[in-house]
Amino acid sequence: MKKNQNSRIFSRKTGLVKTLIVICFAIPYFILGPAQLMGSAINQQNITVTGKIVDENNQSLPGVNVVLKGTTTGTVTNFEGFYQLQVPSNDGVLVFSAIGYNTVEIPVEGRTQIDLTLDVSVESLDEVVVIGYGSTTKRELTGAVSSVKEEGFNKGVVDNPMQLVQGKVAGLSIVKPNGGDPTSGFEVLLRGTSSIQGSSEPLVVIDGIPGGDLNSVMPDDIESIDILKDGSAAAIYGTRGTNGVILITTKKGKAGKMQTEFSSSFFTENILNRLEVLSADEYRQIKEEWANSEERDKTRIAKSMIDYGSDTDWFNTILRKPFSHKEHLSLSGGMENSSYRISFDHVDQEGIMLNSDKREYKARVNLNHSAFDNRLRFRTQMGIASGFHNPVSYEALRQAIKRNPTEPIYNEDGSFFELDQWQYLNPVALLEERINDVEINRYYINLGADLYITKSLKAGVVAGLQNIETLTGYYEPSYSFTQYLAGSGGYASRNTNNSNTKTLEATLSWKKEINNHNMDVIGGYSFQEFIYEEYSASNSNFISDEITYNNLGLGTFLMEGRASMDSYKKASRLIGFFGRLSYHYAGKYFFSASVRREGSSKFGANQRWGTFPAVSAAWDISQEPFMNRLNMFQQLKLRAGYGVTGNQGLDDPYIPLIRYGMQGTFYYNGENKQGYAPVSNPNPNLRWETKHETNVGIDWLTMDSRLGGSVDYYIRDTKDLLEAYDVPTPPNLYGSTWQNVGSMRSSGIEFSINTIPVKSKDFTWNLDIVFDYRKNTVLSLSNEIYSFEYRNIGDVGAPGISAWTHRLEEGEPLGNIHTYRFVELDSVGEWVFEDINQDEKITTEDRIVVGNGIPDFFAGLTNAFRYKNLDLTFTLRGMFGQQVINAKRIWHDNRSFLPVNVFKTAVNQELWDDPEFSSYYVENADFVKVDNITLGYTIENIPCISSARIYATVLNAFVFTEYTGLDPEVSISGLEPGNDNRFEYPSTRTFLIGFNVKF
Repeated sequence: MKKNQNSRIFSRKTGLVKTLIVICFAIPYFILGPAQLMGSAINQQNITVTGKIVDENNQSLPGVNVVLKGTTTGTVTNFEGFYQLQVPSNDGVLVFSAIGYNTVEIPVEGRTQIDLTLDVSVESLDEVVVIGYGSTTKRELTGAVSSVKEEGFNKGVVDNPMQLVQGKVAGLSIVKPNGGDPTSGFEVLLRGTSSIQGSSEPLVVIDGIPGGDLNSVMPDDIESIDILKDGSAAAIYGTRGTNGVILITTKKGKAGKMQTEFSSSFFTENILNRLEVLSADEYRQIKEEWANSEERDKTRIAKSMIDYGSDTDWFNTILRKPFSHKEHLSLSGGMENSSYRISFDHVDQEGIMLNSDKREYKARVNLNHSAFDNRLRFRTQMGIASGFHNPVSYEALRQAIKRNPTEPIYNEDGSFFELDQWQYLNPVALLEERINDVEINRYYINLGADLYITKSLKAGVVAGLQNIETLTGYYEPSYSFTQYLAGSGGYASRNTNNSNTKTLEATLSWKKEINNHNMDVIGGYSFQEFIYEEYSASNSNFISDEITYNNLGLGTFLMEGRASMDSYKKASRLIGFFGRLSYHYAGKYFFSASVRREGSSKFGANQRWGTFPAVSAAWDISQEPFMNRLNMFQQLKLRAGYGVTGNQGLDDPYIPLIRYGMQGTFYYNGENKQGYAPVSNPNPNLRWETKHETNVGIDWLTMDSRLGGSVDYYIRDTKDLLEAYDVPTPPNLYGSTWQNVGSMRSSGIEFSINTIPVKSKDFTWNLDIVFDYRKNTVLSLSNEIYSFEYRNIGDVGAPGISAWTHRLEEGEPLGNIHTYRFVELDSVGEWVFEDINQDEKITTEDRIVVGNGIPDFFAGLTNAFRYKNLDLTFTLRGMFGQQVINAKRIWHDNRSFLPVNVFKTAVNQELWDDPEFSSYYVENADFVKVDNITLGYTIENIPCISSARIYATVLNAFVFTEYTGLDPEVSISGLEPGNDNRFEYPSTRTFLIGFNVKF
């Protein structure tokens, strides 16, 4: 065996990527023309208006939009608040607007200089909030909706858009279970889990296209993230809105000269926490002390502890000091009728574990054009994203923990040191010898048009295409220990899959204001088609390791009939019709009602269509005369809403159909033939899960808009839960059938507080707090035909333990951890568990609920300070009330597990028994994390640069917890939450420096 010296052969398709990027950057040039791109077309009859915009403290206001009313001609103020714009000499009106400030309109009247002081608006109550198929203002919201704008995003974000709002929205939990892995994703839940078998992920809508891919969007391109949390707000999306909706709006170009923005960051990581196992010296000391001990089993164990003469910290051997960097470039601008924004993003990220890394390249174009006096408006968004990932085996961490510290990494000849023992592998060899290359190519294009038939009546259409291609290549060389044990000359596999989504949506909306009556009506049609296909093949025993996975046909297992091959394809469709009426009177009384009629091909022929209504209302008490006299609140609004949504998030779209698969063999005509039999029962009545949600809330704003917040209380009942039930055969063709039977209830309360404790000319302190409490209960899993009281779920794993980890049970919450209750250790150090049924023996019937892996409470706190040009932000985030299974302790916090390595804490324990899963290893896992600390400085008065900022960030800076594992933040979704298993990627702390410049 030798170290792998192969250069990784992997198709990068870089030529295609470069070509597509060039096309993306060239399109605006040909559509808009060079003059429009550079903002150089000048009408000789125009004059140049200049000026400076400041706030009430006479501080410069950068980023203020200055637009000639009725056109798209405009610009934005630079860092010092100055602007310059060409306008007609004797007429025209300039509109000055900025988020958080009152909009002002000023006639030009031939003037060449217009200076202005903008007043702070009423805490942005008139700030636009994106909702389903439209937008409204904070003042007019009737549902539970949270909105985070760019200035409120978390700073120093590396790659995923969800990091922008982590800890900032009550009810929204964002977790990365394998925190340090650059190739893993985030787990996103909104108000917890609402289904047993259906999807629990929120719907993502990007620029109006539902089902968007978060990995295709660059965080630097996002303008706002709006979250529809309750059923009344999300019901207009029908089936896809049952877990809430995340609406992402990307940045667009603005009229005026071309603006260039460039940002770059460099970062490294270190381990957040490490597991303390025996060092080589400690291992030898125990061997020596136990060799002549009369205590139970110590002499036997000492004899099995072999000293190989080395001193290896196996935990450190699988780690490295990574260095990563990220760059983002954008160009934007436009003329009277057209605007553009082009952006490019590059990430090169190394993981802290050996050979784990990713490289990603993304490009995006956003075009807008208007015609016929702005009555016809076109928009185009298109982009590509190519990623090259190298995920690694999480088995390496388990092997690093258990490895004898006196063993060397390498033999004298440079090959990896290995021992022929059960599940005992060199962790460095696992990471360095195996090749695991993943290439992911994403592309999308969205085309939209709006026609203003009248000022009040608008017709719109949008069409989108999204495609994700993944190609994986895996290879274990012939000299790897696993192949040596298998007697095979190398193992190779290839996998490719393609996911394609087509979307078409058409709307007709009418908006009218008559005196104090405001009405907004929209109706529409929606169509989506989803196609997924996959192909995989593998082979073994190759003539050479040099070709790795690039020629599967050369392996001899193919000729021997031992190679494998598989393929799969599935398709489904969604068709919906929807409508919504919004009404408000005098800015005091608000009402909204919507309905969606939707059909899914995933359900039985008799039950494919569902109806999803919603209604909500609000009353702004602060606008009543009796409240105006108090002059206390800028807003005091009561809200209530009810909505029904559906869930069709089954992975297999053919569940209601009878399907056939290979099963057994039969003898025919002198030969054994492959048999085929049904693998599912038909169910033409399989239908939607439905979630019925009631939400009541209150929004308030007081102290001259310096203190505001909201409180929401919700109850959501999910009915007709989808689940597979055991059935007799015959009369059924197969032993299980999917049915709609059970129900569950979730409820919770959410608090959000936004305040400005200090605000002066030079110093500002913003404080935001979010907090929410959640609970859920499985109400039923049975009816008169199909039933089960409980189902045991999960697996602790080998060696020596055959046990489930969780139980799904009627009348109990999701996430219950189910095992023996530890009582004590007896006089000889053996387990004593509680005899629940008191039959004087310990059996599986004595297992009970000992904890729950889903937190009860979630909290987030953001402090933002600004002193002149210096800014400091830090965020805290916590989860409370959950328990976590510390699976690593089951084996490695037990000295009887020697001679493989154990934790230092195991040596002096009284425990002296075989590993067993019980409440002894279920720990309280409350934690508070200092998620983000960012210190920045804005630099002024740089020639040719409108603004510049440098900053330093620490991500995942500190964790405060009594949990003894690597990281208390583990998966909290699905049916097995709170399991910190032995196979994971260690969490890391990130140190980042970066800068942003605008030209």
